[in-house]
Amino acid sequence: YFPQISLTGLLGTQSGQFSKLFTGPARVWSFAGSIAQPIFEGGAIVGQVKQAEAVQQQALYSYRKAIQVAFQEVDDALISSQKVREQFDVQVRQVEALATYAHLARLRYEGGYTSYIEVLDAERSLFNAQLNQTQTQAGVLVSYVNLYKAMGGGWVITAEGLTTQAAQHSGDAAAQSAK
Repeated sequence: YFPQISLTGLLGTQSGQFSKLFTGPARVWSFAGSIAQPIFEGGAIVGQVKQAEAVQQQALYSYRKAIQVAFQEVDDALISSQKVREQFDVQVRQVEALATYAHLARLRYEGGYTSYIEVLDAERSLFNAQLNQTQTQAGVLVSYVNLYKAMGGGWVITAEGLTTQAAQHSGDAAAQSAK
């Protein structure tokens, strides 16, 4: 793109006779410079510069987009985690209330004030709430994993490692059952 500049110098001696080779008039010197610039490139160099600038801009836009996506994923994971945690807290209070209700229903049944159907209904409601609470607790843990991954964390589990762990656990379980 830019011109190529070169400088050349020459110093030496020249004489028709060997005995006068190193005398004053026999010395020769020369100095020359040259400038070379491509003339007929048809705009190829300018096009290459523009292409390089466009590639640079594209990389910058891709980088900005990746940052925006990362922030969005973290934000979504934080919101999801908060919502699931709030739902879990509500279900904990519901399970506590239903456990109290089931206990009171059993006391009323033992006192002869109600039928056993009410006790069974209270226990069924309690068990369903406990099941929902357990499922929501699993959702809380999954949301924590998603948050960890969105923040750049991660892990790689190979099938070989899982097979080894499973074999160890089954061997431990067999040894304990043999005792």
